[in-house]
Amino acid sequence: MRTHLIAAVGISALVIGWSAAANAEYFNRYTFGTWTNAAYNDGVCQYYYSFNTQTGETHLNRYGNCSQVMIAPDGRPMPVPTAQVIVPRETVGQRVR
Repeated sequence: MRTHLIAAVGISALVIGWSAAANAEYFNRYTFGTWTNAAYNDGVCQYYYSFNTQTGETHLNRYGNCSQVMIAPDGRPMPVPTAQVIVPRETVGQRVR
């Protein structure tokens, strides 16, 4: 009985660890000569970014839904700021124009 419980807990820990690793974000930035390269993958959006510091040439390849990811000038992923809509409330006796 005890061995079955230990085996079940061990298998559960492996499954949870594997699923967390599969959903983890991946970001890598490196420099090769005058090129700065970045790769990003969060499971929904994947992009490859390259920038040449000498000529100013930029390359960007995106795959998936990258609408929630903003790419900084150095290739780092940043969340897209969301707009906040403020609706004025009508007070008693006053009309909103």
